[in-house]
Amino acid sequence: MKDITTKWSVNESLLQSYRSIFISSQSFLIAVGAVFFDKSTLLLFVLAVISILMIWYMWFPIVVVRHRIADYYKHIIDLPEHKIVELCTDSSYAINKIEREKANKIFNLQKGEWRLTRIKIDLILPILFTIIWVCIVVVAVV
Repeated sequence: MKDITTKWSVNESLLQSYRSIFISSQSFLIAVGAVFFDKSTLLLFVLAVISILMIWYMWFPIVVVRHRIADYYKHIIDLPEHKIVELCTDSSYAINKIEREKANKIFNLQKGEWRLTRIKIDLILPILFTIIWVCIVVVAVV
């Protein structure tokens, strides 16, 4: 059980680190975008496209997979030993929807259950950064 608790702790720490890296990098890029706001619309547009791609093709997928893995170990902690052997691996849980649904039944979770913190930080925050970038570009172009 100690090994599972350690794996949960490590994956939760990695998740927090990834979030911090992405939030910091987006904040920096928005600051750079603000500097170029009046100077170069083309450069601002390129920066916005790179930032939005970074959000939706790096940040979101990486953080979602890591939070699934952290949750996998979090839920295993409360399971009896005979239920653990029925589970898929953590990587299968993270990327395979069918395996995740089977495991969620064992964990007694509702389909697609995200905790409120996950919704705010892992979904709403990337959406807000995207909206900020779209607004910056629209205002710069208009």
